[in-house]
Amino acid sequence: MKHSEVAAKLAIDGAVSAIGGTVKGELGLRPRLLGPQEKADLGMSAVGETLFYEVGDSGVFFHTDGAFTTIWYAGGDYAKGIDALDAAIKRKFPEAKRAKDEEHATEPGLRLRTYDIRLPNSQLAIVDAIYPAGRTDKQNFMIRVTAMARQN
Repeated sequence: MKHSEVAAKLAIDGAVSAIGGTVKGELGLRPRLLGPQEKADLGMSAVGETLFYEVGDSGVFFHTDGAFTTIWYAGGDYAKGIDALDAAIKRKFPEAKRAKDEEHATEPGLRLRTYDIRLPNSQLAIVDAIYPAGRTDKQNFMIRVTAMARQN
């Protein structure tokens, strides 16, 4: 699998499906749990759990902290991340709504795309993707999934 495919699978088949209580089976991916020192070396706080999924000579990170899940990678097929995420959302949650797609407020060369995904049991997943656009030297792709309760 490519970086973009792993990230999309973790976000949609993993995090979003977990919020909705619809996870079926396993993702088929074997992560490594990062320890406190590895997280500190990455500039992360000790809060939450961080997993690393090896892909080729690098990999995809998956961090959970309460209602928030963040998935990211650098390099790899970073430019294909947004397309893989779009395809995964359309496949699993065809009723999802794209709420916005705009230039990132503080990071030139990056865009922010947001989806609202209504889930069973009055749950809602907000999926934000930060991705490169146009001419930029930033080779990153990030997805942030936020779990929320819907008010009917």
